[in-house]
Amino acid sequence: MKKIYHIILWAGILLLPCCSIYQKYESSATVPDQVMGDIVDLQDTVSVGSLDWHELFQDPLLQQLIEKALANNTDMRTAQLSIEQVKNEVKAARWGYAPTLALTPQATYQHLGGQNSLSVTLPVSASWQLGIFGQTRSRIRKAKAQQAYAEDYKQAVQVSLAAHVADLYYTLAMLDRQLAIAEQTEILWTESLNTARSLYEAGIFQSPAVYQMEASLASIRTEIVDLRYSILLTEASLCQLLAETPHRIERSPIASFQVPEQIHVGLPIRLLAARPDVRMAEHNMEIAYYGTQQARQTFFPSISIDGLLLGSVNPALVLGQAVASLTQPVFAGGKLNAQLKNAKAEQEKAQLEFVQTLLDAGNEAYLYLHACRTAEEKSVHLDTRVNALQEAFLATSELMNHGSTTYLEVLTAQESLLSAQLEQVSNQYDLIVSLIDLYSALGGFGR
Repeated sequence: MKKIYHIILWAGILLLPCCSIYQKYESSATVPDQVMGDIVDLQDTVSVGSLDWHELFQDPLLQQLIEKALANNTDMRTAQLSIEQVKNEVKAARWGYAPTLALTPQATYQHLGGQNSLSVTLPVSASWQLGIFGQTRSRIRKAKAQQAYAEDYKQAVQVSLAAHVADLYYTLAMLDRQLAIAEQTEILWTESLNTARSLYEAGIFQSPAVYQMEASLASIRTEIVDLRYSILLTEASLCQLLAETPHRIERSPIASFQVPEQIHVGLPIRLLAARPDVRMAEHNMEIAYYGTQQARQTFFPSISIDGLLLGSVNPALVLGQAVASLTQPVFAGGKLNAQLKNAKAEQEKAQLEFVQTLLDAGNEAYLYLHACRTAEEKSVHLDTRVNALQEAFLATSELMNHGSTTYLEVLTAQESLLSAQLEQVSNQYDLIVSLIDLYSALGGFGR
């Protein structure tokens, strides 16, 4: 036993100059200046990303779809299984403090000189790695950081999935509105064609006018076919996210979406607190830190206590033995130095990736907010344009009925109105999608 005490004593002496191998990771991450450009609120305004997604997207049909996707999507379920795997790694690392036991029973039967003999031994061996240089502690801390990384990854999948569901949902709503406009236009253009034919038969219009209107009507009917097919494809894509077979998706009109009166992004530090990819990048730095710590610990001796208990059917033959050993690496062909250098390089790479993740996050928030503002500004002008073109179309149609205008003016008014109406719906969709992207960029959908 004295030898064991001496080993522990020497280990304690060696421990004094290497306290750095015990230090817990402390974040030194800082947010780059103006990471979100010029869009930062001067005051700590409540960010749109801090809202619960049920508050921002109040459509009950959309809420049901998002919840169904989060429950059934295979990527979400895979992410949860990854978390369970890492939790098992944490449990396994904690068992590093406990000794390992092995039981190897043996039985020997001999027949010699007409006599039989049976010998049974029950050897029990035990080995205990003391890990006084923090090897076990580093493994546990690294495993915990990996678990946190996996949990943040699941949230990142959740954010991406929910945003994708919302995007496809409002794509369907946009296509529905565009289809309704196209079908209404088909009715109006059919009436115009019938009027042109009547005027042609009366000798007021020439035949090219009728043919031109027939071509325009065929064009809008082709557009209707394309829109219906786009709806079918979009519904199938959404069903795929829901892990369901293709079917019709119930949805509300796009006009029912309520855009917040004011859109705030808050302070840059919210990115660090809310975005899962930013937290993943920080956990990656923590993992790399403990990787470097483990590489340093390989230079220190490994202390183990090995024991053997040899049992027998004869109680007088029970033997016990305990041996303490210390293994100090002396020469490993530069392998340990190379491992340490690589670990330090990984740590530096993790820091660079963290900074780049912050820059990417800030750039996304910057672009998406300006996209929202641009769509809002355009909507005012598009509304004015559509109203004006509607009046122009009605006026030219009335003039054509009285034979006082050319077919070219009527066609131009019809096509201009259709183009403006489709652009108006597309801009409304752009505003909604930009808001979805901004919400995701600020860490939304992860709550």
